[in-house]
Amino acid sequence: MGLSSGFQPDPDRSSSIVVVARVIMAGNWDESHEIGSQSDDSFQYERLHIEPIYDAFICPLSKQVMTDPVTIENGQTFERAAIQKWFNECKESNRKLVCPMTLKELKTTDMNPSIALRNTIEEWSARNEAVQFDMARVSLNLSCPETDILRALRFVQRICQQSVSNKHIIRNSELIPMIVDMLKSSSRRVRCRTLKTLRVVMEDDDDNKEIMAEGDNVRTVVKFLSHEKSKEREDAVSLLFELSKLESLCDKIGSVNGAILMLVGMTSSKSENLLTVEMADKTLENLEKNENNVRQMAENGRLQPLLTLILEGICIEVYTSTSC
Repeated sequence: MGLSSGFQPDPDRSSSIVVVARVIMAGNWDESHEIGSQSDDSFQYERLHIEPIYDAFICPLSKQVMTDPVTIENGQTFERAAIQKWFNECKESNRKLVCPMTLKELKTTDMNPSIALRNTIEEWSARNEAVQFDMARVSLNLSCPETDILRALRFVQRICQQSVSNKHIIRNSELIPMIVDMLKSSSRRVRCRTLKTLRVVMEDDDDNKEIMAEGDNVRTVVKFLSHEKSKEREDAVSLLFELSKLESLCDKIGSVNGAILMLVGMTSSKSENLLTVEMADKTLENLEKNENNVRQMAENGRLQPLLTLILEGICIEVYTSTSC
């Protein structure tokens, strides 16, 4: 479920929203409304609601806010996937078909969509997600506490994973430069989360990648390749791999002093984990689209791309002289 199409973040009301929501978090957050299995503090961010989570919104089986509520024979309401799983388990284990709440026998597995409840939940989710968006915008500030920044980054990451249209909202709300700015944080947790969030925001979105091409954004990411902590290097390489899928960014990445040298070094390093080595290798493969990058690779011991280029050049030359 994405943000409502008509939603526009309102910077003027963000501060008051944060105050109200923090009061709600402190006073009205009910632990009994445990949603999902996450124990991460990111889930607290999802619990910050101007409106409360009503009991009727929660599936008694999954303990999550329902997205496709259905009513079974006895009038009980569940998330479709959850009750279907229950019915399947009853059948597979040859158990009597019963309601998981009342344990009374059911005659049928029929499920009727609860359209009115679903619409109510969708409206509630849109209102609260808009509030959370405004809160995230306020929290993406280096002067904010680490926990607030991390929650904001996780929220942005989550909504971008939910819907492509949310990536457009992130771009149009000019949030990308604010997210990039979090790479300057003194907190390693914030820096790693920022790199992860940027990768999700950039994934399969060339317009967002073009924004990353502006200013020193790429240079800032490349600097993380030299960090001592392997986690930061891993996250930086993953982000650079995503950025290198856009041909116009290949020149930008290659032009950063030391970028190709460090990537080549990673591919032959025995101390890096396999994922980092693989991402570095794939990034270099994308960078081969640019001849200047290929020359740099050769200078740093990665010769195959240059050999391929030379062979192609010889073929072209032979073809030209023969045609003459």
